[in-house]
Amino acid sequence: MTIDWPMSKDEIYGPPPAYSLYPPPSIYTIPETQIEHQERSSFSSSPPIVLTLNFTRYLLATALLHFLIGLATIICDIQLISMNESLPFVGICTGSICIIFGIYLIIFMSHTKKSKWSLQRFKLFHIIICLLVIIALILSSINLGANACYENYFQFDQCQPTAKKLKIVLITFYAVTFAQICFTSILTFVHIR
Repeated sequence: MTIDWPMSKDEIYGPPPAYSLYPPPSIYTIPETQIEHQERSSFSSSPPIVLTLNFTRYLLATALLHFLIGLATIICDIQLISMNESLPFVGICTGSICIIFGIYLIIFMSHTKKSKWSLQRFKLFHIIICLLVIIALILSSINLGANACYENYFQFDQCQPTAKKLKIVLITFYAVTFAQICFTSILTFVHIR
């Protein structure tokens, strides 16, 4: 047994769409409820932020500096690992992160017009790298303090002064990287405002 509904297709599905050359207004009223709704315009995005030439040059120099510090950190840590004097792969991991950060800076500065979201991602990446460098700085400082070789208690052959110097170089690299990241973050914040 079928029930015949006294409704037409237009009443079930609504009227067919009306096509016009002009876009519909962004504010419209629903007749039954008298409530106004405003549509979001897909074209209204935040204006792009343009990076100056000096700032992009600074980012390039910073990227190259991070890249070189990353390579030097990896080389120092490999030498320390060969002497059995290093925490396992702290320098290799931190050096790799510095290299990745240098590559990210080069990619970031390659486009001079930035949106607000790419700058937020840039700040988040800065914070993550800064925290990882702080952890590496703390671990390397503990390693330097804990593995100090006292020539009074050991024979001179067991004390390797180059290992201590390499650890100091690693800590210096981490400190320079930390200072550079902090300075770049502050400069980015000032430049964007």
